[in-house]
Amino acid sequence: MRQASAQWHLLHLYNPQITSKGSIMPPYAFLFEKRKMGEKPSAEALALPPEFAVEAGYEVVPKPEARLLVEYLLSLKANAPLPEAK
Repeated sequence: MRQASAQWHLLHLYNPQITSKGSIMPPYAFLFEKRKMGEKPSAEALALPPEFAVEAGYEVVPKPEARLLVEYLLSLKANAPLPEAK
């Protein structure tokens, strides 16, 4: 089933185990930045489950490359009719 949520795709790229237990897809953590948090998490920070959270006072934020990749993935349409193979 195609996922329509940008947040789902970002979590899946950061660590596929978060969204798909047992996935063999490698993580693409290089598309994200771990940075010191301000007074509160930024709006663009990933909402990581506790078992995948980074140390207190830090947050994980997607780099522009990650956002562009997710935009591309969301733009792919799976509803185009496919002719039957002969």
